[in-house]
Amino acid sequence: MRIGLISAALTLCLLGAAHAQTPAGGSAAAGPEPTTFVVRFKIKSGRNAEFEKVMHKLQGQLRHSEPGNVYYDLYRPLADAQTYVLIEHYKDAEAVKAHGQDPHTKEMAAAIRDLIDGPPEAERLVLVSSKR
Repeated sequence: MRIGLISAALTLCLLGAAHAQTPAGGSAAAGPEPTTFVVRFKIKSGRNAEFEKVMHKLQGQLRHSEPGNVYYDLYRPLADAQTYVLIEHYKDAEAVKAHGQDPHTKEMAAAIRDLIDGPPEAERLVLVSSKR
């Protein structure tokens, strides 16, 4: 039962919502804006190398399969070796939707299911301003 709940939560977090964001003070009429997610994973002790290998493989695949993915960067806080932070940025809502449907993403979700210690925490960021 726990695996099923974790799997469902993981799928929801990874596949995300496919709606565009509008910057504060912006207008929806201007078109879809970039969409960013921050996803935190807690990894089971001793499983870091496996997790990193799966994520590295996915990053390489996304380069070719998802042109709307601007970046998909994996970080680890210095203070916690078992936590990873994924920051993913998409050019628009269609790119988010494509990521959710990409077979590589689904393959990755299945591959990390036994490596994570609980469901990932996902946060969607709304673009307020950019250096562009």
